[in-house]
Amino acid sequence: MHVKTDKELYPIGYVARMFDVSVATLRLYEAEGLLIPHKSKGNHRLYSESDIKRIRCIRRMIDQEGINLAGIRMMLSAIPCWELKPCSLEDRANCDAFNTAAKPCWLVEVKGEICSTADCHSCNVYEQSSECTDIKNILNTYWRVRKND
Repeated sequence: MHVKTDKELYPIGYVARMFDVSVATLRLYEAEGLLIPHKSKGNHRLYSESDIKRIRCIRRMIDQEGINLAGIRMMLSAIPCWELKPCSLEDRANCDAFNTAAKPCWLVEVKGEICSTADCHSCNVYEQSSECTDIKNILNTYWRVRKND
């Protein structure tokens, strides 16, 4: 994906200094599926304000809550994207995000029709999960609904 946005974007080095982490750490967050940075035509990673909120959340979960990257990835994997979209029953049946919980929905290979051509970076599921409180609210809302069914 190459940058086609009117949002302000920040280069990886600037964002790394902002959080006092290495560039390799930000690349690790991407490799773990926690971030989807924009890419320039030269394939340089660029981060939006939403990405910065997400990194702030990741850092808070690591530093204050003691959650490791695998734990964060599993929390993101538990977000019921099919409820937030919402997807049809047919899309759910054909989507790895619905059928497994190993990866966040933006990382699965096999997606339903509604997501097959979508830009995950601008998806409301990815956007809504950029802040820690949003993740908690999303999980609480849908877990309570399931629990009370």
